[in-house]
Parts: sequence; C-alpha cells; structure tokens
Amino acid sequence: MGKIIKTKPMRELYYRASRVARALGDPAKYTIVQLLLENGPLSVGEIVRSAKRSQPTVSYHLAQLRNLEIVRYETKPDGSYYWIKYPEEIRKILSALNNFIDRVLQGVEDED
Repeated sequence: MGKIIKTKPMRELYYRASRVARALGDPAKYTIVQLLLENGPLSVGEIVRSAKRSQPTVSYHLAQLRNLEIVRYETKPDGSYYWIKYPEEIRKILSALNNFIDRVLQGVEDED
C-alpha cells in the first residue's frame, strides 16, 4: 500500500507538468504569457490588442491559463486584469525553452 501512495504524487506531478507544457506549447497562450511577463497586469482588451487575437479567443486561453494556475485575475469596474501568478518560475521555464531552441537551431546551422 505504501508504494501506491508514493507513486500517486509523482503521477500527479507528471500530469500537471505535462498540462503546463502543453499550454505553453500553444502559440496563442505563449504569446499571452509573454505579454503578461513583459508588461505586468493587463486588461483583456489590452491583451486582445497586443496579441492580435479576438476577444473570445483571448478569453478562452485566459480561462485555460487560470485553470492551470499560470495566471491570476481581478475584476475591477473597468474590466478584468490578468497577471502571471508565479512570474519567476514561468520566466525560468520560458528561458529554458528558449535556450533549448537556441541549441537546437545551432545544431541545424552547424549541419549546413
């Protein structure tokens, strides 16, 4: 019985990590996360304009990012404002992704 209890948290970690990775693999969500990291809290309208996506599309992606606890929001009289919940951790993830892509591209360039 002890083994089942020990393996469940690891499965939960893999599941959650894969969901975050899948979300950040979506160009629209990645763009929204980058915008919020670079600019701090933004209204839905500001995100729509900057991301060049429709309001329903942005709202859909923000809802998914909320469910994954990547973003938080606050509703004010002039609209809802979103920000990154754990900015340092998300910065590290994106930095690691960018470093990986740079290394992959260097390998491709070296093959020419």
